[in-house]
Amino acid sequence: MKNSVKKFKDDFFAKGIYDILKALGIFLVIYFTSTLLPKEFTILKFISTEYLIKLYCSFLYTILVFIIAFLIYNRIYRRKYKALQLDNFTDELTGLKNYKAINEYLIRTVQELNTGTKINSFSVIIIDVDNFKAFNSAFGHTKSDQILKSLGQLLNNDRRVTDETFRQFLRGDEFVVITKDTSLGEATKAAERKRKMIENNVFNIDEVFYKLTVSCGVTEFKKGDDTIDTFLNRASQALITAKNTLGKNNTKSHY
Repeated sequence: MKNSVKKFKDDFFAKGIYDILKALGIFLVIYFTSTLLPKEFTILKFISTEYLIKLYCSFLYTILVFIIAFLIYNRIYRRKYKALQLDNFTDELTGLKNYKAINEYLIRTVQELNTGTKINSFSVIIIDVDNFKAFNSAFGHTKSDQILKSLGQLLNNDRRVTDETFRQFLRGDEFVVITKDTSLGEATKAAERKRKMIENNVFNIDEVFYKLTVSCGVTEFKKGDDTIDTFLNRASQALITAKNTLGKNNTKSHY
């Protein structure tokens, strides 16, 4: 993210543009000041009240112009920065937040939990498509990407206001759901509901219908004990247990 922002700033404040803006600024100061000063301006007249007032008005008018220009410029900059940030944290295929956004989101969520002002608990659900490598080999990358896109949309539509869904990897079949104000038991029930929803869903890709199953790993963040790494590792272990269960297509939780 830092590299992307730096590149954006380098592009946005390119040397040529900066030099032009600097020259334009100097020109505007001289221009507005000179046009508002009387033609008969002299040092002796400068000290008179009438000319001082005109000079102050000229100065204030110039400052006002620059303030307005700065506000407009800052507004454009913020919009471009937010657009870049959104693009950097969005998975192009599914439209979900991507793997880059997970860590930052978890840092904020842990802070909310530690302060106790916004949330009292949170859990994670890791969802992995069963036998997706075989599906990819059988139907190719294009079909696989279309399936993942449809699955991402399905998961995005099936969430509460307090939930956020991510695609775990740039090229992968894992999804992560962070559920705020949700205990381990509640998150496990939510994972089971999502698992059954996916199992019962028919994916229509170019008028060809496909069925999928998924395995889910669930855990709850332990306030005071967990780090983000231990939290996610425990969820991954729960997912491995689910994947190693005969037939897969199930949900396991670790506390």
